[in-house]
Amino acid sequence: MSLQAHPLDPIPELTKQLARASFPKGTVAMNLRDALGPIYHDEDFAHVFPKRGRGAEAPWRLALVTVLQAAENLSDMQAAEMVRGRIDWKYALSLPMDDTGFDASILTDFRQRLIDAQAGDLILEPILEVCREHGWLKRGGGQVRIDSTIVLGNVRRLSSLETVGETIRVTLNELSELNEEWVISVVSEDWFDRYVHRFELQRFPKGKKAQEELVKHIGEDANFLIQAAGREGTPREVREHPRITLLKQVWDQHFESIEGKGIRWRDGPLVANNERVVTPHDEEARESTKRDVDWLGYKVHIAETCEKDELVHLIKTVETTRATEQDAEETEALIEAERKRGDPPRDVFLDTSYMSGKHLVAYGKKGIRLIGPVLPDPSAQEKAGYGLRVFEIDWEKKEATCPKGEKSHYWYERGKEGERETILIKFSEKTCQACGAKEMCTKSQTGGRTLTVSPREIHEATQKRRAEQGGKAFQEAYAQRAGIEGTISEGVRAHGMRRSRYKGKEKTHFQMVSVASAINLTRIYEMLKREKAGLPPRRKRAVSPFARLRERVVA
Repeated sequence: MSLQAHPLDPIPELTKQLARASFPKGTVAMNLRDALGPIYHDEDFAHVFPKRGRGAEAPWRLALVTVLQAAENLSDMQAAEMVRGRIDWKYALSLPMDDTGFDASILTDFRQRLIDAQAGDLILEPILEVCREHGWLKRGGGQVRIDSTIVLGNVRRLSSLETVGETIRVTLNELSELNEEWVISVVSEDWFDRYVHRFELQRFPKGKKAQEELVKHIGEDANFLIQAAGREGTPREVREHPRITLLKQVWDQHFESIEGKGIRWRDGPLVANNERVVTPHDEEARESTKRDVDWLGYKVHIAETCEKDELVHLIKTVETTRATEQDAEETEALIEAERKRGDPPRDVFLDTSYMSGKHLVAYGKKGIRLIGPVLPDPSAQEKAGYGLRVFEIDWEKKEATCPKGEKSHYWYERGKEGERETILIKFSEKTCQACGAKEMCTKSQTGGRTLTVSPREIHEATQKRRAEQGGKAFQEAYAQRAGIEGTISEGVRAHGMRRSRYKGKEKTHFQMVSVASAINLTRIYEMLKREKAGLPPRRKRAVSPFARLRERVVA
Protein backbone atom coordinates (compact mmCIF):
# COMPACT_ATOMS: atom_id res chain seq x y z
CA MET A 1 0.00 0.00 0.00
CA SER A 2 1.14 3.55 -0.70
CA LEU A 3 0.27 6.79 1.03
CA GLN A 4 -1.41 9.63 -0.83
CA ALA A 5 -1.69 12.38 1.79
CA HIS A 6 -4.90 14.40 1.78
CA PRO A 7 -6.13 17.24 3.98
CA LEU A 8 -8.58 16.35 6.73
CA ASP A 9 -12.03 15.62 5.31
CA PRO A 10 -14.88 17.68 6.76
CA ILE A 11 -17.59 15.82 8.64
CA PRO A 12 -20.36 14.89 6.16
CA GLU A 13 -23.54 16.83 6.83
CA LEU A 14 -25.76 13.75 7.20
CA THR A 15 -23.31 12.17 9.64
CA LYS A 16 -23.25 15.39 11.64
CA GLN A 17 -27.06 15.62 11.78
CA LEU A 18 -27.60 11.99 12.83
CA ALA A 19 -24.80 12.11 15.41
CA ARG A 20 -26.20 15.29 16.98
CA ALA A 21 -29.70 13.86 17.00
CA SER A 22 -28.56 10.58 18.56
CA PHE A 23 -26.16 12.15 21.08
CA PRO A 24 -27.35 15.70 21.93
CA LYS A 25 -24.60 16.04 24.57
CA GLY A 26 -22.01 14.36 22.39
CA THR A 27 -19.73 11.43 23.21
CA VAL A 28 -16.04 11.22 23.98
CA ALA A 29 -15.17 10.76 20.30
CA MET A 30 -17.48 13.57 19.13
CA ASN A 31 -16.51 16.14 21.74
CA LEU A 32 -12.80 15.52 21.26
CA ARG A 33 -13.17 15.95 17.50
CA ASP A 34 -14.96 19.26 18.06
CA ALA A 35 -12.47 20.51 20.67
CA LEU A 36 -9.18 19.29 19.23
CA GLY A 37 -9.88 19.03 15.54
CA PRO A 38 -7.38 16.87 13.65
CA ILE A 39 -4.97 15.29 16.12
CA TYR A 40 -3.17 13.25 13.50
CA HIS A 41 -2.07 14.18 9.97
CA ASP A 42 -1.25 11.90 7.06
CA GLU A 43 2.05 13.72 6.48
CA ASP A 44 3.36 12.49 9.84
CA PHE A 45 3.15 8.89 8.59
CA ALA A 46 4.67 9.47 5.13
CA HIS A 47 7.94 7.67 5.96
CA VAL A 48 6.04 4.55 7.07
CA PHE A 49 4.31 3.92 3.72
CA PRO A 50 5.82 3.46 0.24
CA LYS A 51 5.29 6.12 -2.39
CA ARG A 52 3.91 3.71 -4.98
CA GLY A 53 1.24 1.05 -4.98
CA ARG A 54 -2.40 0.72 -4.03
CA GLY A 55 -3.65 3.64 -1.95
CA ALA A 56 -3.67 3.06 1.82
CA GLU A 57 -6.47 3.80 4.25
CA ALA A 58 -5.90 7.32 5.62
CA PRO A 59 -3.27 6.91 8.40
CA TRP A 60 -4.80 9.70 10.51
CA ARG A 61 -8.01 7.64 10.69
CA LEU A 62 -6.17 4.44 11.57
CA ALA A 63 -4.22 6.24 14.31
CA LEU A 64 -7.41 7.67 15.81
CA VAL A 65 -9.14 4.28 15.59
CA THR A 66 -6.14 2.73 17.38
CA VAL A 67 -6.58 5.13 20.30
CA LEU A 68 -10.37 4.77 20.42
CA GLN A 69 -9.84 1.01 20.33
CA ALA A 70 -7.59 1.23 23.40
CA ALA A 71 -10.02 3.60 25.11
CA GLU A 72 -12.78 0.99 24.94
CA ASN A 73 -10.47 -2.04 25.25
CA LEU A 74 -11.52 -3.58 21.93
CA SER A 75 -9.96 -6.19 19.68
CA ASP A 76 -9.08 -5.33 16.06
CA MET A 77 -12.25 -7.01 14.82
CA GLN A 78 -14.42 -5.17 17.34
CA ALA A 79 -12.80 -1.85 16.44
CA ALA A 80 -13.42 -2.46 12.74
CA GLU A 81 -17.08 -3.19 13.56
CA MET A 82 -17.30 0.10 15.46
CA VAL A 83 -16.03 2.00 12.41
CA ARG A 84 -18.79 0.40 10.36
CA GLY A 85 -21.61 0.81 12.87
CA ARG A 86 -20.95 3.55 15.43
CA ILE A 87 -22.34 6.96 14.47
CA ASP A 88 -20.07 8.89 16.85
CA TRP A 89 -16.99 7.10 15.48
CA LYS A 90 -18.01 8.02 11.93
CA TYR A 91 -18.38 11.61 13.17
CA ALA A 92 -14.87 11.65 14.63
CA LEU A 93 -13.43 9.96 11.53
CA SER A 94 -15.24 12.22 8.99
CA LEU A 95 -16.96 9.23 7.38
CA PRO A 96 -20.31 9.24 5.55
CA MET A 97 -23.08 7.13 7.02
CA ASP A 98 -22.95 4.61 4.17
CA ASP A 99 -19.20 4.00 4.55
CA THR A 100 -18.54 0.28 4.94
CA GLY A 101 -15.32 0.71 6.89
CA PHE A 102 -12.35 -1.61 6.44
CA ASP A 103 -11.22 -5.10 7.32
CA ALA A 104 -9.67 -5.68 10.73
CA SER A 105 -6.42 -6.76 9.05
CA ILE A 106 -5.87 -3.12 8.04
CA LEU A 107 -5.39 -2.23 11.72
CA THR A 108 -2.97 -5.14 12.12
CA ASP A 109 -0.97 -3.99 9.09
CA PHE A 110 -0.92 -0.38 10.30
CA ARG A 111 0.31 -1.41 13.73
CA GLN A 112 3.05 -3.59 12.24
CA ARG A 113 4.20 -0.77 9.96
CA LEU A 114 4.65 1.57 12.91
CA ILE A 115 6.43 -1.12 14.91
CA ASP A 116 8.80 -1.96 12.05
CA ALA A 117 9.60 1.74 11.61
CA GLN A 118 9.95 2.20 15.41
CA ALA A 119 7.37 4.95 15.07
CA GLY A 120 5.06 4.12 17.98
CA ASP A 121 5.49 7.67 19.30
CA LEU A 122 3.39 8.88 16.34
CA ILE A 123 0.38 7.73 18.38
CA LEU A 124 1.22 9.51 21.67
CA GLU A 125 3.29 12.56 20.70
CA PRO A 126 0.64 14.34 18.52
CA ILE A 127 -1.74 14.32 21.49
CA LEU A 128 0.93 15.95 23.67
CA GLU A 129 1.66 18.52 20.97
CA VAL A 130 -2.03 19.48 20.73
CA CYS A 131 -2.06 19.90 24.51
CA ARG A 132 1.00 22.17 24.32
CA GLU A 133 -0.74 24.30 21.70
CA HIS A 134 -3.78 24.69 23.98
CA GLY A 135 -1.61 25.46 27.01
CA TRP A 136 -2.61 22.30 28.90
CA LEU A 137 0.96 20.97 28.86
CA LYS A 138 3.88 23.19 29.76
CA ARG A 139 6.84 23.43 27.43
CA GLY A 140 10.07 22.83 29.27
CA GLY A 141 10.72 21.29 32.67
CA GLY A 142 8.10 20.53 35.27
CA GLN A 143 7.15 17.80 37.69
CA VAL A 144 6.62 14.17 36.70
CA ARG A 145 5.91 11.01 38.64
CA ILE A 146 6.93 7.49 37.63
CA ASP A 147 5.67 4.01 38.42
CA SER A 148 5.26 0.59 36.82
CA THR A 149 2.89 -2.36 36.70
CA ILE A 150 3.06 -5.94 35.51
CA VAL A 151 1.82 -7.01 32.08
CA LEU A 152 0.75 -10.62 31.60
CA GLY A 153 2.03 -12.13 28.38
CA ASN A 154 -0.40 -13.50 25.81
CA VAL A 155 0.94 -17.02 26.33
CA ARG A 156 0.37 -20.01 28.58
CA ARG A 157 2.88 -20.83 31.30
CA LEU A 158 4.74 -24.07 30.45
CA SER A 159 6.81 -26.44 32.54
CA SER A 160 10.45 -26.94 31.58
CA LEU A 161 9.80 -30.17 29.68
CA GLU A 162 6.74 -28.68 27.97
CA THR A 163 8.90 -25.77 26.82
CA VAL A 164 11.34 -28.09 25.08
CA GLY A 165 8.62 -30.29 23.55
CA GLU A 166 6.56 -27.34 22.36
CA THR A 167 9.64 -25.69 20.86
CA ILE A 168 10.29 -28.87 18.85
CA ARG A 169 6.67 -28.88 17.63
CA VAL A 170 6.74 -25.21 16.62
CA THR A 171 10.08 -25.69 14.85
CA LEU A 172 8.80 -28.72 12.92
CA ASN A 173 5.67 -26.84 11.87
CA GLU A 174 7.61 -23.88 10.49
CA LEU A 175 10.23 -26.06 8.77
CA SER A 176 7.46 -28.20 7.24
CA GLU A 177 5.98 -25.10 5.69
CA LEU A 178 9.41 -24.03 4.49
CA ASN A 179 10.81 -27.33 3.15
CA GLU A 180 8.63 -30.44 3.44
CA GLU A 181 11.12 -32.78 1.78
CA TRP A 182 13.90 -31.99 4.23
CA VAL A 183 11.62 -32.58 7.25
CA ILE A 184 10.48 -35.93 5.83
CA SER A 185 14.12 -36.95 5.38
CA VAL A 186 15.04 -36.41 9.06
CA VAL A 187 11.98 -37.38 11.16
CA SER A 188 10.73 -40.86 12.07
CA GLU A 189 7.13 -42.04 12.47
CA ASP A 190 7.09 -41.80 16.25
CA TRP A 191 7.78 -38.06 15.99
CA PHE A 192 4.29 -37.56 14.62
CA ASP A 193 2.82 -39.16 17.76
CA ARG A 194 4.82 -36.83 19.99
CA TYR A 195 4.68 -33.52 18.11
CA VAL A 196 1.62 -33.41 15.87
CA HIS A 197 -0.48 -31.88 18.71
CA ARG A 198 0.37 -29.18 21.22
CA PHE A 199 2.84 -30.76 23.58
CA GLU A 200 1.19 -29.57 26.79
CA LEU A 201 -1.96 -31.49 25.85
CA GLN A 202 -0.14 -34.79 26.18
CA ARG A 203 -0.68 -36.96 29.22
CA PHE A 204 2.48 -37.11 31.31
CA PRO A 205 3.35 -40.76 32.14
CA LYS A 206 2.72 -41.85 35.72
CA GLY A 207 5.55 -44.29 36.23
CA LYS A 208 9.02 -42.94 37.01
CA LYS A 209 10.67 -45.12 34.36
CA ALA A 210 8.18 -43.96 31.70
CA GLN A 211 8.75 -40.35 32.70
CA GLU A 212 12.51 -40.75 32.37
CA GLU A 213 12.05 -42.37 28.96
CA LEU A 214 9.92 -39.43 27.75
CA VAL A 215 12.50 -36.89 28.97
CA LYS A 216 15.24 -38.86 27.21
CA HIS A 217 13.26 -39.02 23.95
CA ILE A 218 12.56 -35.27 24.01
CA GLY A 219 16.20 -34.42 24.61
CA GLU A 220 17.43 -36.77 21.91
CA ASP A 221 14.84 -35.54 19.40
CA ALA A 222 15.75 -31.91 19.94
CA ASN A 223 19.47 -32.62 19.73
CA PHE A 224 19.02 -34.73 16.59
CA LEU A 225 17.03 -31.96 14.87
CA ILE A 226 19.69 -29.38 15.77
CA GLN A 227 22.50 -31.60 14.49
CA ALA A 228 20.61 -32.44 11.30
CA ALA A 229 20.01 -28.76 10.57
CA GLY A 230 23.71 -28.04 10.92
CA ARG A 231 24.96 -30.77 8.59
CA GLU A 232 26.69 -29.97 5.34
CA GLY A 233 24.21 -30.10 2.49
CA THR A 234 21.27 -28.90 4.56
CA PRO A 235 19.35 -26.19 2.68
CA ARG A 236 20.50 -22.76 3.76
CA GLU A 237 16.98 -21.58 4.65
CA VAL A 238 16.72 -24.49 7.11
CA ARG A 239 20.22 -24.13 8.55
CA GLU A 240 19.76 -20.39 9.21
CA HIS A 241 16.15 -20.52 10.33
CA PRO A 242 15.68 -18.59 13.62
CA ARG A 243 13.65 -21.46 15.09
CA ILE A 244 16.73 -23.71 14.95
CA THR A 245 18.65 -21.10 16.94
CA LEU A 246 15.81 -20.91 19.46
CA LEU A 247 15.61 -24.69 19.76
CA LYS A 248 19.34 -24.87 20.50
CA GLN A 249 18.98 -22.21 23.18
CA VAL A 250 16.07 -24.05 24.81
CA TRP A 251 17.89 -27.39 24.60
CA ASP A 252 21.00 -25.89 26.22
CA GLN A 253 18.85 -24.52 29.03
CA HIS A 254 17.53 -27.95 30.01
CA PHE A 255 19.84 -30.66 28.65
CA GLU A 256 23.54 -31.40 28.50
CA SER A 257 25.60 -33.93 26.61
CA ILE A 258 27.93 -36.02 28.80
CA GLU A 259 30.73 -37.81 26.98
CA GLY A 260 30.20 -41.56 27.18
CA LYS A 261 26.83 -41.18 28.95
CA GLY A 262 24.69 -39.53 26.31
CA ILE A 263 22.16 -36.79 26.95
CA ARG A 264 21.13 -35.86 30.48
CA TRP A 265 18.58 -33.45 31.99
CA ARG A 266 20.39 -30.59 33.71
CA ASP A 267 20.41 -30.53 37.51
CA GLY A 268 20.32 -26.75 37.59
CA PRO A 269 19.67 -23.77 35.30
CA LEU A 270 22.36 -22.90 32.76
CA VAL A 271 21.28 -19.26 32.27
CA ALA A 272 20.00 -16.50 34.51
CA ASN A 273 16.24 -15.97 34.73
CA ASN A 274 16.39 -12.81 32.61
CA GLU A 275 17.80 -14.87 29.71
CA ARG A 276 15.67 -18.00 30.07
CA VAL A 277 13.15 -18.66 27.29
CA VAL A 278 9.91 -19.84 28.90
CA THR A 279 7.78 -20.46 25.81
CA PRO A 280 8.50 -20.60 22.07
CA HIS A 281 5.33 -18.64 21.40
CA ASP A 282 6.82 -15.46 22.89
CA GLU A 283 10.59 -15.62 23.14
CA GLU A 284 10.85 -12.26 24.95
CA ALA A 285 8.36 -13.00 27.74
CA ARG A 286 10.01 -13.72 31.08
CA GLU A 287 8.93 -15.16 34.43
CA SER A 288 9.34 -12.83 37.38
CA THR A 289 8.26 -12.35 40.98
CA LYS A 290 7.47 -9.15 42.82
CA ARG A 291 6.65 -9.63 46.47
CA ASP A 292 3.88 -12.30 46.41
CA VAL A 293 3.01 -11.96 42.69
CA ASP A 294 4.41 -14.36 40.07
CA TRP A 295 3.81 -13.64 36.40
CA LEU A 296 5.00 -14.39 32.90
CA GLY A 297 5.30 -11.45 30.54
CA TYR A 298 6.50 -7.88 30.76
CA LYS A 299 6.51 -4.72 32.82
CA VAL A 300 5.35 -1.26 31.73
CA HIS A 301 6.72 1.99 33.17
CA ILE A 302 4.91 5.31 32.77
CA ALA A 303 5.81 8.92 33.54
CA GLU A 304 3.06 11.51 33.85
CA THR A 305 2.93 15.19 34.68
CA CYS A 306 1.81 16.12 38.19
CA GLU A 307 2.01 19.91 38.63
CA LYS A 308 -0.64 20.97 41.13
CA ASP A 309 -1.76 23.94 39.02
CA GLU A 310 -2.06 21.98 35.75
CA LEU A 311 -5.52 21.63 34.25
CA VAL A 312 -4.90 18.01 33.30
CA HIS A 313 -2.24 15.45 34.15
CA LEU A 314 -0.93 13.66 31.06
CA ILE A 315 1.19 10.57 30.45
CA LYS A 316 4.30 11.67 28.56
CA THR A 317 6.57 8.62 28.49
CA VAL A 318 5.97 4.87 28.24
CA GLU A 319 8.66 2.18 28.47
CA THR A 320 8.01 -1.57 28.20
CA THR A 321 10.61 -4.01 29.50
CA ARG A 322 10.99 -7.69 30.17
CA ALA A 323 9.50 -8.74 33.48
CA THR A 324 12.88 -9.56 34.97
CA GLU A 325 14.37 -6.08 34.54
CA GLN A 326 14.52 -4.09 37.78
CA ASP A 327 12.81 -0.71 38.12
CA ALA A 328 16.10 0.99 39.02
CA GLU A 329 17.49 -0.03 35.62
CA GLU A 330 14.77 2.05 33.93
CA THR A 331 15.15 5.26 35.96
CA GLU A 332 17.72 6.68 33.57
CA ALA A 333 15.79 5.64 30.42
CA LEU A 334 12.57 7.30 31.62
CA ILE A 335 14.21 10.58 32.62
CA GLU A 336 16.37 10.69 29.49
CA ALA A 337 13.25 10.21 27.35
CA GLU A 338 11.90 13.42 28.91
CA ARG A 339 15.18 15.22 28.27
CA LYS A 340 15.35 14.13 24.62
CA ARG A 341 11.86 15.49 24.09
CA GLY A 342 13.10 18.87 25.27
CA ASP A 343 11.16 18.65 28.54
CA PRO A 344 13.78 17.84 31.21
CA PRO A 345 11.80 17.55 34.45
CA ARG A 346 12.52 19.72 37.45
CA ASP A 347 11.20 17.25 40.05
CA VAL A 348 10.72 13.51 39.60
CA PHE A 349 8.64 11.54 42.11
CA LEU A 350 9.74 7.90 42.42
CA ASP A 351 9.15 5.02 44.77
CA THR A 352 11.94 3.07 46.46
CA SER A 353 12.43 0.57 43.63
CA TYR A 354 13.60 3.35 41.27
CA MET A 355 15.81 5.17 43.76
CA SER A 356 19.52 4.90 44.55
CA GLY A 357 22.26 7.14 45.85
CA LYS A 358 23.91 6.97 42.44
CA HIS A 359 20.79 8.41 40.78
CA LEU A 360 20.47 11.12 43.44
CA VAL A 361 23.99 12.35 42.72
CA ALA A 362 23.92 12.00 38.93
CA TYR A 363 20.64 13.86 38.41
CA GLY A 364 21.32 16.38 41.15
CA LYS A 365 24.27 17.56 39.04
CA LYS A 366 21.89 18.00 36.09
CA GLY A 367 19.49 20.13 38.11
CA ILE A 368 16.88 17.38 38.44
CA ARG A 369 15.59 16.65 41.94
CA LEU A 370 14.56 13.04 42.65
CA ILE A 371 11.91 12.86 45.36
CA GLY A 372 11.47 9.42 46.82
CA PRO A 373 12.72 7.21 49.65
CA VAL A 374 15.83 5.07 49.29
CA LEU A 375 16.00 1.62 50.81
CA PRO A 376 16.73 1.65 54.52
CA ASP A 377 19.95 0.07 55.76
CA PRO A 378 19.09 -3.67 55.61
CA SER A 379 21.96 -4.83 57.80
CA ALA A 380 21.50 -6.75 61.03
CA GLN A 381 23.78 -4.19 62.73
CA GLU A 382 21.29 -1.42 61.97
CA LYS A 383 18.58 -3.39 63.78
CA ALA A 384 20.94 -4.15 66.66
CA GLY A 385 21.92 -0.50 67.07
CA TYR A 386 25.25 0.11 65.32
CA GLY A 387 24.30 0.56 61.69
CA LEU A 388 26.32 2.43 59.10
CA ARG A 389 24.77 5.78 60.05
CA VAL A 390 26.46 5.90 63.48
CA PHE A 391 29.98 5.65 62.06
CA GLU A 392 31.89 8.81 61.20
CA ILE A 393 33.93 8.65 58.02
CA ASP A 394 36.94 10.88 57.37
CA TRP A 395 37.26 10.72 53.58
CA GLU A 396 40.54 12.66 53.47
CA LYS A 397 42.29 10.46 56.01
CA LYS A 398 40.53 7.36 54.65
CA GLU A 399 39.40 6.06 58.00
CA ALA A 400 36.19 5.53 59.94
CA THR A 401 35.44 6.06 63.63
CA CYS A 402 32.96 3.86 65.50
CA PRO A 403 30.59 5.14 68.20
CA LYS A 404 33.12 4.07 70.85
CA GLY A 405 35.83 6.26 69.30
CA GLU A 406 37.92 3.46 67.79
CA LYS A 407 39.56 4.07 64.40
CA SER A 408 39.55 1.69 61.44
CA HIS A 409 42.87 0.24 60.29
CA TYR A 410 42.05 -0.89 56.73
CA TRP A 411 40.63 1.02 53.72
CA TYR A 412 40.35 -0.60 50.30
CA GLU A 413 38.65 0.88 47.23
CA ARG A 414 37.13 -1.76 44.98
CA GLY A 415 35.96 -1.19 41.41
CA LYS A 416 36.12 -2.18 37.78
CA GLU A 417 38.67 -0.70 35.38
CA GLY A 418 39.64 2.04 37.81
CA GLU A 419 36.05 3.11 38.58
CA ARG A 420 35.46 3.19 42.33
CA GLU A 421 32.27 1.32 43.18
CA THR A 422 32.57 0.32 46.85
CA ILE A 423 34.96 0.92 49.68
CA LEU A 424 35.81 -1.79 52.20
CA ILE A 425 36.66 -0.54 55.73
CA LYS A 426 37.82 -2.85 58.54
CA PHE A 427 38.34 -2.42 62.26
CA SER A 428 40.89 -4.29 64.38
CA GLU A 429 39.66 -7.72 65.45
CA LYS A 430 41.45 -7.34 68.79
CA THR A 431 39.64 -4.06 69.55
CA CYS A 432 36.20 -5.29 68.42
CA GLN A 433 36.35 -8.59 70.28
CA ALA A 434 37.19 -6.78 73.55
CA CYS A 435 34.53 -4.06 73.08
CA GLY A 436 31.55 -3.98 75.44
CA ALA A 437 29.22 -3.05 72.60
CA LYS A 438 30.26 -6.00 70.42
CA GLU A 439 26.78 -7.59 70.38
CA MET A 440 25.36 -4.38 68.90
CA CYS A 441 28.07 -4.14 66.27
CA THR A 442 29.25 -7.51 64.96
CA LYS A 443 28.36 -11.18 65.29
CA SER A 444 31.84 -12.36 64.33
CA GLN A 445 33.50 -14.42 67.03
CA THR A 446 37.02 -13.83 65.75
CA GLY A 447 37.13 -10.82 63.42
CA GLY A 448 36.45 -7.10 63.66
CA ARG A 449 33.64 -4.96 62.25
CA THR A 450 33.62 -4.48 58.48
CA LEU A 451 31.90 -1.63 56.64
CA THR A 452 31.09 -1.59 52.94
CA VAL A 453 30.30 1.92 51.71
CA SER A 454 29.79 3.67 48.40
CA PRO A 455 32.03 6.51 47.16
CA ARG A 456 31.69 9.73 49.15
CA GLU A 457 29.09 11.60 47.09
CA ILE A 458 26.80 8.60 46.81
CA HIS A 459 27.23 7.60 50.45
CA GLU A 460 26.46 11.08 51.75
CA ALA A 461 23.47 11.52 49.43
CA THR A 462 22.05 8.17 50.54
CA GLN A 463 22.55 8.86 54.24
CA LYS A 464 21.04 12.33 53.91
CA ARG A 465 17.94 10.95 52.17
CA ARG A 466 17.55 8.21 54.79
CA ALA A 467 17.67 10.83 57.52
CA GLU A 468 15.08 13.11 55.91
CA GLN A 469 12.63 10.62 54.43
CA GLY A 470 10.98 9.93 57.76
CA GLY A 471 10.22 13.62 58.35
CA LYS A 472 6.88 15.34 57.83
CA ALA A 473 8.18 17.78 55.18
CA PHE A 474 9.47 14.94 53.01
CA GLN A 475 6.28 12.93 53.41
CA GLU A 476 4.13 15.90 52.39
CA ALA A 477 6.23 16.49 49.28
CA TYR A 478 6.35 12.79 48.41
CA ALA A 479 2.57 12.46 48.71
CA GLN A 480 2.32 13.95 45.23
CA ARG A 481 3.54 10.63 43.79
CA ALA A 482 0.45 8.78 45.02
CA GLY A 483 -1.68 10.01 42.11
CA ILE A 484 0.09 7.72 39.66
CA GLU A 485 -1.41 4.72 41.44
CA GLY A 486 -4.78 5.94 40.19
CA THR A 487 -3.39 6.25 36.67
CA ILE A 488 -2.23 2.64 36.71
CA SER A 489 -5.59 1.55 38.12
CA GLU A 490 -7.33 3.43 35.30
CA GLY A 491 -5.12 1.76 32.71
CA VAL A 492 -5.67 -1.71 34.16
CA ARG A 493 -9.41 -1.51 34.86
CA ALA A 494 -10.64 0.53 31.91
CA HIS A 495 -8.13 -0.10 29.12
CA GLY A 496 -6.68 -3.60 29.59
CA MET A 497 -3.15 -2.52 30.54
CA ARG A 498 -2.59 -5.59 32.72
CA ARG A 499 -2.75 -8.13 29.87
CA SER A 500 -0.98 -8.04 26.51
CA ARG A 501 -3.12 -8.63 23.43
CA TYR A 502 -0.08 -9.55 21.37
CA LYS A 503 3.08 -11.63 21.44
CA GLY A 504 6.48 -9.95 21.67
CA LYS A 505 7.82 -6.92 23.50
CA GLU A 506 7.51 -4.47 20.60
CA LYS A 507 3.84 -5.22 19.99
CA THR A 508 3.13 -5.15 23.71
CA HIS A 509 4.85 -1.77 23.93
CA PHE A 510 2.71 -0.43 21.09
CA GLN A 511 -0.38 -1.53 23.02
CA MET A 512 0.86 0.28 26.13
CA VAL A 513 1.50 3.48 24.13
CA SER A 514 -2.03 3.24 22.73
CA VAL A 515 -3.44 2.82 26.23
CA ALA A 516 -1.48 5.87 27.45
CA SER A 517 -2.85 7.88 24.50
CA ALA A 518 -6.38 6.73 25.33
CA ILE A 519 -5.97 7.77 28.98
CA ASN A 520 -4.76 11.21 27.88
CA LEU A 521 -7.73 11.75 25.54
CA THR A 522 -10.16 10.54 28.21
CA ARG A 523 -8.72 13.03 30.70
CA ILE A 524 -8.89 15.87 28.19
CA TYR A 525 -12.54 15.01 27.58
CA GLU A 526 -13.29 15.03 31.32
CA MET A 527 -11.50 18.36 31.73
CA LEU A 528 -13.46 19.98 28.90
CA LYS A 529 -16.74 18.58 30.20
CA ARG A 530 -16.12 19.93 33.69
CA GLU A 531 -15.00 23.26 32.29
CA LYS A 532 -18.24 23.53 30.31
CA ALA A 533 -20.21 22.77 33.46
CA GLY A 534 -18.32 25.43 35.43
CA LEU A 535 -16.57 22.89 37.65
CA PRO A 536 -12.87 22.65 38.61
CA PRO A 537 -10.82 20.95 35.85
CA ARG A 538 -9.95 17.91 37.95
CA ARG A 539 -12.37 15.94 40.05
CA LYS A 540 -11.42 15.76 43.69
CA ARG A 541 -11.15 12.40 45.34
CA ALA A 542 -14.51 11.28 46.74
CA VAL A 543 -14.82 11.35 50.54
CA SER A 544 -17.02 8.78 52.24
CA PRO A 545 -19.79 9.94 54.64
CA PHE A 546 -17.95 8.42 57.59
CA ALA A 547 -14.67 10.12 56.62
CA ARG A 548 -16.48 13.48 56.56
CA LEU A 549 -17.33 13.02 60.24
CA ARG A 550 -13.63 13.11 61.05
CA GLU A 551 -13.54 16.88 60.64
CA ARG A 552 -16.21 17.19 63.33
CA VAL A 553 -14.81 14.61 65.74
CA VAL A 554 -11.01 14.86 65.38
CA ALA A 555 -9.56 18.21 66.42
